[in-house]
Amino acid sequence: MTTAKLSALGFCGADDTVNPRHLALIAHKYPHVEWGILFRPDKEGLPRYATKAWIERLCHILNTAEDGNKIKLAAHLCGSYVNELLTSSTDSLSASSIDEFLTQLYKWGFRRVQVNATAVNGVYTEKLADDSTIQSFLRSTRAHPKLTFIVQKNEETHPLWNGLLKQEEPLLENVVFLHDESKGTGKEVTGGWPTDEKFVATSKRIVGFAGGIKPANVQSVLEATHKACSASAGNEFWIDMESGVRTTVLRVDEDGNEVKDDIFDLDKCYRCIDTVCEAGFMNHPPELR
Repeated sequence: MTTAKLSALGFCGADDTVNPRHLALIAHKYPHVEWGILFRPDKEGLPRYATKAWIERLCHILNTAEDGNKIKLAAHLCGSYVNELLTSSTDSLSASSIDEFLTQLYKWGFRRVQVNATAVNGVYTEKLADDSTIQSFLRSTRAHPKLTFIVQKNEETHPLWNGLLKQEEPLLENVVFLHDESKGTGKEVTGGWPTDEKFVATSKRIVGFAGGIKPANVQSVLEATHKACSASAGNEFWIDMESGVRTTVLRVDEDGNEVKDDIFDLDKCYRCIDTVCEAGFMNHPPELR
């Protein structure tokens, strides 16, 4: 059994409810942190889905910093972006559109792209098993070798990931798998984390885990996923959370009505960071030890 190392601590759903400079400050001090941005055009500006203006501001801040290229950004694709990606081998307009978007992501500073091919994320899932869908995914990975593509692995996406694993040719080095039955809903994993070696597919020997992770359980999840990655002969692993770092805040609007705001909670993010550091999987900067 190998001893796996934590490669990234992912916080997904950063949006307009937080100042991008706060993300930059945390990322500068904790290089393991990966900020996940959800992209779904029909929900832009709603909670969890940042506006384009906010994203451009974040990327400008990160790209102008001296260590900007070291800050981890992951684009979590949903809706029409995934539909275009998964039809790009048969539809030239889809190919042109998604290639333009993926190129823009790289220019903004994103280096990982998670493909959320599930119905709850606004994706047409009826043809996930079609060979054209599999070939469209592979076409995109070949067309953008500088991006790492994350396959969200769960029961619903079985036709997609199973089709990828059945290809005669080995998967490219820029394809990795994330065990995620939650699909961003906050559902906790029961029955243990997967240890199947086939999901540690490339020579990088890396795999991800998500599902119901939050400050209250992040330490136990880390210990369990570390063991699961090692048992699957993995060298590196990452964990990712979304619902677990959000908070509902009550406020009174200008008309005196009580309003509930769903915010990306940086305090919860830092509580996770603190726990991960205390557990020895990453380190506080010297001035905070």
